[in-house]
Parts: sequence; C-alpha cells; structure tokens
Amino acid sequence: MFDCEVLACEAGALKIQSDSLFSDLSSTRAKAILGCILGADPDAEISITGGGATGRKAVAEIRHNHASPTGFLKSIVARIRSLVEPPATASTPTDIHARNQKPVYDGVLTGRPVVAGDGASVKSHRGSRNGQVAGQNGTTAHSSAERAPSVSLADILLMPDRKGVTRVGRNGNHATAWEIIHEIPGRLRLKHPALYRRKDVCQSIERELMSMLGVDSYKTRSSTGTLLVTYNQRDLRKDQVITILDRAIARAELSPHLDPPDLDFPLAIASVPLAAVAQFAFPPLLPVAGLLFGYTSITTFKEAYHVLVHERRLGVDVLDAIVVTGCVITGQIFAGSVLCLCLSFGRMLVKKTQDDSKRLLVQAFGKQAQFVRLLRDGEEVETPLDELKKGDVIVVHTGDAVPVDGVVKDGMAMIDQHALTGESTPSEKSPGDKVFASTLMVAGKVYVEVENAGSETTSSKIAQILNDSAGYKLTSQHKGERMADKAVIPTLAIATAGMATLGPQGAVAILNSDFGTGIRMAAPLGMLTSLALCAHKGILVKDGRALELMNDIDTVLFDKTGTLTRERPEVGHIIPFNGHERNRLLQLVASAEQRFSHPIAKSIVLEFEKTGMPMLPIDDSKYQVGYGLEAVIDGHTVKVGSIRYIKLEQIEIPVEVQEVVEVAHREGHTLVMVALDGVFAGVIELRASQRPEVISIIKGLRDRGIKHIAIISGDHEGPTKKLAESLGMDEYFAGVLPGDKADYVERLQKQGRKVCFVGDGINDSIALKKANVSISLRGASSIATDTAQIVFMEESLHRLCELRDIARDLDKNVRNSWYLILAPNLLCIAGAFTMGFGIMASVITNNVAAMAALANGMMPLKRIADEQAMKQAQKEMTLLVTESLDAAHKSQVHLQPA
Repeated sequence: MFDCEVLACEAGALKIQSDSLFSDLSSTRAKAILGCILGADPDAEISITGGGATGRKAVAEIRHNHASPTGFLKSIVARIRSLVEPPATASTPTDIHARNQKPVYDGVLTGRPVVAGDGASVKSHRGSRNGQVAGQNGTTAHSSAERAPSVSLADILLMPDRKGVTRVGRNGNHATAWEIIHEIPGRLRLKHPALYRRKDVCQSIERELMSMLGVDSYKTRSSTGTLLVTYNQRDLRKDQVITILDRAIARAELSPHLDPPDLDFPLAIASVPLAAVAQFAFPPLLPVAGLLFGYTSITTFKEAYHVLVHERRLGVDVLDAIVVTGCVITGQIFAGSVLCLCLSFGRMLVKKTQDDSKRLLVQAFGKQAQFVRLLRDGEEVETPLDELKKGDVIVVHTGDAVPVDGVVKDGMAMIDQHALTGESTPSEKSPGDKVFASTLMVAGKVYVEVENAGSETTSSKIAQILNDSAGYKLTSQHKGERMADKAVIPTLAIATAGMATLGPQGAVAILNSDFGTGIRMAAPLGMLTSLALCAHKGILVKDGRALELMNDIDTVLFDKTGTLTRERPEVGHIIPFNGHERNRLLQLVASAEQRFSHPIAKSIVLEFEKTGMPMLPIDDSKYQVGYGLEAVIDGHTVKVGSIRYIKLEQIEIPVEVQEVVEVAHREGHTLVMVALDGVFAGVIELRASQRPEVISIIKGLRDRGIKHIAIISGDHEGPTKKLAESLGMDEYFAGVLPGDKADYVERLQKQGRKVCFVGDGINDSIALKKANVSISLRGASSIATDTAQIVFMEESLHRLCELRDIARDLDKNVRNSWYLILAPNLLCIAGAFTMGFGIMASVITNNVAAMAALANGMMPLKRIADEQAMKQAQKEMTLLVTESLDAAHKSQVHLQPA
C-alpha cells in the first residue's frame, strides 16, 4: 500500500504528496517513477520538496503542457501503478465517486481516500471496470501506461538546492537535473545545486567542457551554482550539451561540505571607500574601517607566516605584512586598504590568467567529439563516445573531428593532424592507416575501427600530461621568488635608514616599494603562457622546468640512429650476380618482403615502387620465415636474408661478395643477400637515411649560441665519423651501447657543460634522464611511455631551433618584468628621501608596476591568439571550399541527362 494525495490538479500543474514515492530520490524505484512521469509529457518538469530528513511530507509539483489536466493525472497514476502494484484482475473492479459525482481520475494508488484540488473526496473500490472512470468506456489505463515510453534517470544526480527543492525535467528523450535559466541559439545559462559553493565540481565540469568539440567558451560560478556555455550549433545540439553535463556531474566527486564563501576581493573593495570616509570625513567610523581593513589583511599575514615558519626564508610576503602593520601603527587606514585591495586583485588576476593559460595549454592538442556515428547493422546510429567499445566501427565524414584512435577499415580521406603532430599539410589516409582522436577530416569519408576512445586516446593522454605540467611548482616561479627574496634585505636596510631620517611613514613607504610582489607573480605567468605557446607549435613540454633550462644549454648531444637519421634506411647499391638483372632482382625481393612492416622491408618495397613494375604473386603454401625469408614467386624459390642465413642454407657465395661486405662494414651499411633456386643472385645495400633538415638545424643552433654539438651512436667508428665530419660536429662517440650513453652525458657535464640530449625517447631512457634537458622525436605514438622532458609531435628536428627561441623569449620576458618593477620602485624610494613621498604614493607606484609586469607575462598569449585565429580561418576556408565542390558536383550530376 502506498500513501498518495493529490493536492492540486489544474491547467499546467499537478501536485502529489507521497512520502513512499518521493522521499528517497536516490532509490531506483523513485527514479523509475519520476521517469514514468516525465515520459507522459515531453515538456514535463518536476519539483520536489520535503521528504527525507526535512520532517515534512514529500510533495511533487509537476509542470506540464497537457491539454487535459485530468487526463494527464490519469496517465500519471496509471504509470505509477504499473510500477508499484501488480496489475488488477477482472474480478477486482474499481469504482470512483466524488461528492460532486464527477469522476476525477482513472485509478488510484492506495485503498485510502485521495483529496483533489477542488476539495472533492475520492474513494477507491476494486470494481469491475479495472481502472476505468465510472460510466466511461475506453481502453484501460494500465495498457496505455505499459505502451508509453519512460525516461531513464540512471545517470542523473538528484539533489536539493538551497531552498530544499529538487528539480528534474525533460531534455529531448532524456531526463536532466540542470535547470535552464536563459537560452538563445548557441548559448545556455544553466543551474545545478551541485555547483553551489563547490569549486572542485565546477573545475570537474570545466575539464569536461575544455576538451569538448563544439564548445566555444564556458564559465562556472560556484557562488550561484550556475554555468554559462556557448557552443557551435554546427557541431553540437542543445540536448547533447545538457546530456554531457549530466554525465559529467554524475561522475564528479561531491563533497558533503560547502566551500567557505570567498569574500576576500568584495570586502577589499568595500573597505576602501569606508576607510576613505573614516580617515578624511567621519572619524567615528575608524574602528569599523579598521576592523574591515584588518580582516582583508588576514590572507597577507597567513602567507607571511607560511614563508617564515614552513619555508624558513625571509620572503616578500613578510615585507607586505610589515607594511600592513605599519599602516595600522601610523593610522594610514586608507592607504592600507588600497594596498590590501591591490594585493587581492593581483591574486585574483594571477589565478584567472593561470586558469586561462592552463586551458589553452590543454586545448592545444585538439578537442574530442562527444557523440559519434556508430555503424550498426549497416546504419549510422548517433551514440555517446563513452559507450564505444574496442572493435566498434564508426563513420567519419568531411568536416568532422576524428573522435577515436583507430585504424581505417574502408574509404579514403585527407586528415589535418596539425593539432597533434604539428604537420603543416593534411595527411592522406587509406585502409590500414592509423588515425588519431582530435584530428580534423578535411575531405573524404572513412570507416574507422576503434582501438582507443575517451581517456585512452593519445590526445587525452597528452592533455593529462599537459595538465600535470601546468600544475608543477615551476622552476621559473622559484626564479621569480629568488629574485624577490634577494631584494628583501636591501629593502629592510633602506627602510631602516628611512626610519632614522624620515620617520615611520617614510619607512613604511620604502618598505612597500619592494621589488618582489610583482616578479613572483609575473615569472610563473610568463612560464605558463610560454608552455601554452609550445603546445600550439606541436612541442609537448612534459616538465615545465625543462623550458627554462633550455635557455642555459650550451651543448647538444644527438643520438645518431632515428634522430639525425631516419629509422627507415634507404636502398643504396643493388649488385646482381650470376647474370641476373637489377630490376628483376629487386622485383623478386620486394614481392617477398611486401607483407612485412619492418624498416628494411619498407625501404625495399619503396625503392621497387619507383620502377613502376607490378608485384608478383606469392605461393602461400611455401612461404616461410625463420633466420631469413623463403618464398615461391613466379615458380622460383627466393631466399632473402643475412650472409649467415645464406651460408646456413649451404648456398655458395662468390668471392667478390667478401669485398662488398668489407666496404659495407666500414661504411656502416646493411647488406641483404638474395638467392634464387639455390644459386646466389645478388646483394642489396641499405644505407642510413639522413634527415633533410639536419644541416639547417645545426646551423640554426650555432646561430643561437650553442657552442658544442656532438653525435653519439652504437654504430661503427667509420660511418659515425663520416656523418660527424659532413655535419661539422665538434665531437663524436661511436660504438656506445644504449646503457652507456648516460656516462658520456655525465662526462660532458663534468666539463662544465649544460647538456641537451636529443634521442628516440625509449632506447635512450637513461641518457635522457641524466641530461639537463631531454628531447624525443618519437611523436604522438609513444607519448605515454616516453621518458623525455620534451617531445616533438612532428617526429622531426624542425622545432628544435624554435624551442630554443621560445626559451630565450621566456628568459627575456622575465627580465623585462623585473625591469618594469625595478625602475618605478627605485624612483619611489628616491622620492621618499627627496620629495616626501608617503605611503599612498608608494602603494600606487608599487602596484601599477606589478600590473605592468603581469601584463608583460601574458604577452605570449597574444601570439597564441593570433595563431588560433589563423588556424580557424584556414579551417573555415577549407570547409567552405569542400562544401562548394560537393555542391557543384551534385549540381552536375543532377543536370546530366538520364
């Protein structure tokens, strides 16, 4: 039996009171009941008060657009009965009578009276009509309720707001606990009680929106529990945005305690006019103004205590605390209030800029679509990204962002991978090629088999690494603090002299003209914005300290294989024996190697493709792989492998081959031996392929102040020396095992050098850790396992000089910020001694200089904004051209005669 009382039944609104149905909204049954109610009307909204620990009965107010309030009520009751009661049998009739003899609704939940909104008393009897209104005909409410759709609340977080009201409504075919405060096309202002005074939840929502394709901007406000989001209607619909937000907030960790209200900046603003009135116009207000001033200075004293007690150093926060104390002693309440306002504003500005920079940093490697087109039974079905499984096949069209890491199963496309790899031109993809999430489909259509989705994709892992990098206590922050701390003792000394000659006010004015407040905020801002700039250029800085250290590097040590040379060699000489022809020999070997993906096979196949000759079919029944490769091709038995393999197969090797082997060994080349039908047929020579950009990069490093450049390699002395001389290297190390490379890094460091090691990121892991700065060219594919501090996503050396430039610009940025702070404060100190500058002049000068330094720290953001605008314009132009070509093609097809 369930208690249920109808409190109101009128146009657009229905009120039902029931503890058993609505008291515990976290229960599966309560969510199922709410889902049934929402399923009755696409515009239904439910507000629930009372229940639980409130001590009041639970009341659900249901807003709807149903034409007939009574019909809506009957539908609701039938739906709830279908969940909470077994179906009534034909022998249990229901008869309903009201005092005015007017039927109110079809069926009830209990055997007790239910009161309607007009005061009518309604009784329930098990009658022969099985839930029909007395005197009426028609289908039973149970059968209609069973056929009607229900709305799932499985992923919906239900909780009361500050007034104790729990809200849930319809969002298309789904439920939502977000309340829409205001909306216009492409812009939503939403409210959810979980956001109210919970910054962790707000940050969780922002992280979700940060990587969401189609979201242009967003802003959470924990003080009101609201979210403002703008989105591109071409990429996202309103219901999709709200569905993603519901899922995100359901996953968030919800603290039972609210954050304390953040009143620091508002009270600091209020204290300034109050202090001005109290000090200059109405002295009786001084106690109140003094108390408010004291409250706004608490944060300053807390920071000073932390620096003195926990960090055990004499920092600039201590000077700020002394200045505040001096303002109180000298009665300069107004100047002290202005000082606290400036400090509070500086803290707020730094936090906002840091958040914006982190957002730019994490967004640099692209955004992910949250909904995909899943291929199911030959049909494209829109599916949430987090429901994909490995092996699913999705469809990606022109203009879409690739939502997963996967392999192309069918179709061809041009994909812009610039956000992920830094490549300037789109890459052509065909069956068998890998594609990555957050890259853009410029043209074509492909079917992609899912390998990784969501947080497991390469772009998500990069975003997490960047997020961690942005969260470090960066070295440049320590550098800014060191510069600030060095100025503390001189400032105290000058202030002591000022105390003796100018009195307390002059001493406080000098103390406030410190050099540290601005630089300790500007330096980390410069670092963070520079990190974001690196990310937008395809340079992933995994450890923020490396960027600052890169400016001090004077030695670059290159690993040879895979760094100065490509991993895939190139074919050199092809030497046929026993009357065989060059291209015929190459055709046989390429046909045998075509199924393999290792570098040697790829090089031979690539060289053969230049001839334009066709591949020959292989007899699969006689295809063997062991120490070498044996295959039957075109009726001939082909054996391909090393000289050892050929000897094991007891094939006679001509004497002339020994000379070829010796030359190749001396030059560091690899030889592939070929035998045909048991007779030695020839030799294919493979050489290391030098990266084309190496020469210009070496010159660029020299121009940028790198004094010592060296090569280290596990290869023989001959080829290593030859490459070093051709590139103009200062030193080379040959025959070094991977585990010993760190010893050579240490040897260079003992010579007083700052070493940057450029390697492959995996085999050179020990050397990479030993170097002052480590760089890997492995690119996006190995980002999770790479041990280097910096990774070039483009898998080339092109960005090395650019990285050096960014590091130098960062150092210059910090120095400029220091000069911006130093000059005005020195003038102010001089003015205190010569022109009688007081505390107010000192406060204004010091904080204007600090704001100028902060603005300078944000300069790299302008370059990012310019690059983003250019990329967006290119994207729009590409899509416009593609759409125009498609339209023109369709028009031509339409005009063709049947």
